[in-house]
Amino acid sequence: MRAAMMLAVLFVGSCGGAGKVVESVSDVGADQQSRDGAEADRGLLDLSPGDAADTAGQEGRMPDGMAGDGFPSGDSTFLCEEGSGCFLDPCGQNSGCQSGWCVEHMGDKVCTVACQEECPPGWSCQQVAGAVPDVVFICVSDHANLCRPCRDGKDCEGSVGTGDVCVDYGVEGAFCGGKCTGGKACPWGFSCKQALTVDGIAVQQCVADLGVCPCTQASVELALWTECTITNEWGSCGGKRVCTPEGLAPCDASVPVPDECNGLDDDCDGDTDEDTCDDANPCTEDSCLGPDGCLNVAKEGECIDGNPCTVADHCVVGVCSGSPVKCDDSNPCTDDGCDEAGGCV
Repeated sequence: MRAAMMLAVLFVGSCGGAGKVVESVSDVGADQQSRDGAEADRGLLDLSPGDAADTAGQEGRMPDGMAGDGFPSGDSTFLCEEGSGCFLDPCGQNSGCQSGWCVEHMGDKVCTVACQEECPPGWSCQQVAGAVPDVVFICVSDHANLCRPCRDGKDCEGSVGTGDVCVDYGVEGAFCGGKCTGGKACPWGFSCKQALTVDGIAVQQCVADLGVCPCTQASVELALWTECTITNEWGSCGGKRVCTPEGLAPCDASVPVPDECNGLDDDCDGDTDEDTCDDANPCTEDSCLGPDGCLNVAKEGECIDGNPCTVADHCVVGVCSGSPVKCDDSNPCTDDGCDEAGGCV
């Protein structure tokens, strides 16, 4: 039963061949280098052993019960109690894994295994730099950051040349994709399709079939977030969706409303308190004092009160007024007057 379970677990990764190194081991950096001889194309993963378990004797050795092609042999000697640091078990640091190495996989941290040449599908055999005096090779995930919340491509660069980008998932936010060209397939639950990066560039990437990515334990611990917006007729406001134990939090953006004189950009157009204190009085100087509200100060000078029955309009104590229009046409047979809607009648 345990051997069957491990066979199923090994297929959880993805269906692809070996890939380039990703920056995925916890507590350490990554720096791909070349190796001399026939293994020059396998890369050198720069990992500081840190709190790693003793890897002496693991040089070029697969765990008991692992066949040379990287798959479980079904041997009853491959006994590893779940949660004890087996391959794909969750981990927080290197010492929590039987192999001594905790790596990033699908946006989370899991235990990996040592390798000689081959790894399970979706994993690549890479040399660990800094594990002197031993030469150690471990399996590294081809999709270390897949589905991790991101803001730009830098959040998805596990190492140079991974081909992972920050994919725009629309209103749900943005999440790291995964390279699915050059023989690399996508893990279960993902499809290789054309997608847009957050910069608007069309690329082929592994995209979640559900149209949104869940929050991994690592994303919750790091409080990773993705950008979001709330849009209505008044404008569009940006905010964040933060990973929590309950999943991605709702967008915390403000709801756009017409600007008021309050020192805030209520409609999120980049301008604060714009056109908020106009009292429609030509005889006042209008200004906004931010949180202190509007200020309308009376002024002097010419004005236009909009009344056709007055002339020589001017400001008097903040009120626009003028002299009455004379509508006498000197015709004794007409009644003369002024209509504010049209002038003399």
